[in-house]
Amino acid sequence: MHQYLIQHDEGAQDPGVACQYMCAVVGCLLGEQDMPESQKGEILEQLFAFTRHVTQDIAQQMHTPPPQAEVGIWKPGMG
Repeated sequence: MHQYLIQHDEGAQDPGVACQYMCAVVGCLLGEQDMPESQKGEILEQLFAFTRHVTQDIAQQMHTPPPQAEVGIWKPGMG
């Protein structure tokens, strides 16, 4: 997705700009919904919490070394 944005706007190489584009999509989709503003606010809060969780999870994965394979033992997801 990031590469697609960069193809259309080189400024999207900046992760902050790319994130703004993604947030704009969410804002457009939510803004078009016929629901009370309070409900939209609740959804935005849930989305922010979810985004924070994903961000923290990805950051942790990037700083955690992959487990070393044990000889002779296959586990799901080990390719």
